Formats: sequence, C-alpha cells, structure tokens
Amino acid sequence: MFIGPKQYSQCVTSLAIEEESLDVAVAFWGKGAERIIHPDSTKPIRIICNLLSGGTNPSTIRAFLARAKKNARVQIRQCDKLHAKVILGASQALIGSANISANGLGLEGVEAAHWLEAAIHTKAAEDVEETRRWFNDLWDSTLTREISSLDLKNALLAWNERRFNRPDYSAKVPFSLDNYMVDDLDQRPAYALLYRSRLSPEADSRLQEDAAAQQKFYGSSSSGNTKWAFESWPVKLDTTSDIDYIGIIWDEEDGKVSVDGVCQMTNERLPFDYDNTDDGRGWIDLALPSKTLLGSRFGPTECKAMAELMRDRIEAVWEAAEGKKDVDAKRISIGKLASILKSSVS
Repeated sequence: MFIGPKQYSQCVTSLAIEEESLDVAVAFWGKGAERIIHPDSTKPIRIICNLLSGGTNPSTIRAFLARAKKNARVQIRQCDKLHAKVILGASQALIGSANISANGLGLEGVEAAHWLEAAIHTKAAEDVEETRRWFNDLWDSTLTREISSLDLKNALLAWNERRFNRPDYSAKVPFSLDNYMVDDLDQRPAYALLYRSRLSPEADSRLQEDAAAQQKFYGSSSSGNTKWAFESWPVKLDTTSDIDYIGIIWDEEDGKVSVDGVCQMTNERLPFDYDNTDDGRGWIDLALPSKTLLGSRFGPTECKAMAELMRDRIEAVWEAAEGKKDVDAKRISIGKLASILKSSVS
C-alpha cells in the first residue's frame, strides 16, 4: 500500500503500537522520536541509526541507551553508511523516505517539517521476510557497532554544526505578543535570559578558545564564531536544544534594554578560571542563534519592538524572574513575561 505525506506519521504510530517487537533501521532521529516509535519502553526493539552525519539528535539516542540499560530487549547500534528508512514488525514493514526526525515527521517543530515524504506499507509475507533478512544481515555485519560515550560527544558536535547550517523553513509570520493571549503562552518552551552585564574577559576568552577549536575541527569558521555564550548561569539551566531562549541585556545605569535575539542551547558547558582567584571557577553555556521564536520569525525588527516594550517594565520583569536578588542573571518564562508586558499596555 502506498503511504503519502498525510498518512506517514499515523502509519508509523500504528505500526509501533500494533507490533509486539520492532526492528528499525532509520538513519536520522529527532527530538521525541522515542515516544513515537517506542511508546512502550518495555517492548523489544532493535535500532540501527546513523550518528556520524550530524542528522541525529544525540539526546534521543541517549534516551534509548538509558532504556537499554534497564531492558536487555532494547538494543541500539550505529552504522555510518546507513541512509535507509525501514520499520519492521512481525507481520508488516514500512519502507520509505522519512527519517524519524524533524525533516521526516516534524518532530522538532515547524521550521523543518518541510519535506514531502512517501512510503510503501506492506503486510505481504514475502516482503516482510525479505526485509527481515536484510535487517539481520546488516545488524550482524561489520558495518554496525555499539555506541560509546565518545561517539555521542562527536555526534553532538556534528549535530550542532548541521543545525546551524540547516535551511530555515519556519513560518515567515513575525513574532508578536499581540498574536497571543497570555494563557496561550503558559507552559510554552521559551524563556528570556536576563543579564545586567556582558561576558567577563575570562568568559569571552573561553568562548574564543572554543571557537578556535571548532574551526580547527571543521576546517572552517562557520561554527565557532557564531555561538553565543551565557556566563555562569545556575547549573540547573536546561541546556538541551528543546527550548527557545531570548537574550536580554539590562543596563541599569542608563536604563537601556537590548534584545539580542533568540537562541537554543547546545548542551555544551565549558569551565574556566577567573583571573582573580577569589572569584574561583566559572563556566559558559553555549548556544546557537535562531531566526524564530516558537516557530515565528524573530529578527532585528522583532528584537527592537520587544526592547521598546520592555523599557518601562524591565524592573517589574526583573523582580518577577527566577533568581536571587543579588545576581546579575535571571530567567523568566515567556508566559510570565507576556503577562507583565501585556498588562502594561492595557
């Protein structure tokens, strides 16, 4: 049976639920894929993925590896040459074009849910058996291997590099608080990071050091020089790539508010030592700039508009934000931020 774009996601979901066990050889995996392909974490599953090419989100693979530690019937291997998209059960197989990723099933937001996918879904015994033979041969071959901590570290570098250079298929509608009710933004995965000072010389030096290392690793300057750094943020800061962060600087002396834009964390935290030994050790959390906030365009015009809106309310925003009174960095959710800013114009 031919499966078109509109039916693809539903077919994957149904197959995963109906089958008692799964064999999955899909090259690239995105955020939330484990909930789609393996909703019952106790069910037997064998997975082959491609970590080397930068198309797989390492956090998803970590989730599967965590399951594998608790359940010996969950197994996962990697294959550097894999580009196939095969999902196989005892009585059916889905062979198609979609990865279990942003570009495949839209699991990482509207910015990349772009490609038109198609597949063949078959329950023919001969087809299923041929597919199983192919999967077993690949699983047992020297082309596949186990996944080490070093593999995950290198996969994160490749993932971040590829994400920065990905095409932007997000909505072209500009972000505006006027487009939302306050309740619409409650619990949405977006925060403002509020700072009262820029990077210290030591933190900036550590950022440049990482930029040089990235340039050497990739042979170009496309990755390192574009990262943002947030200095000595509390360790509990979520540094996964699941959340949009708006960078906002408040200069208390002149009352100026600057909105740098939106970014997403890379799950990279780099330590450094302050020159003043009394200050001890610090760290920077690295982020990649984004052109969107919650799927809508957020560029220079939107930055300027938000800064203007915040100018007369920054003290109220700062007081409502998470963090101690004597610190120079705080965090506030997009919902709480909207509540304060929208109340100022009503």
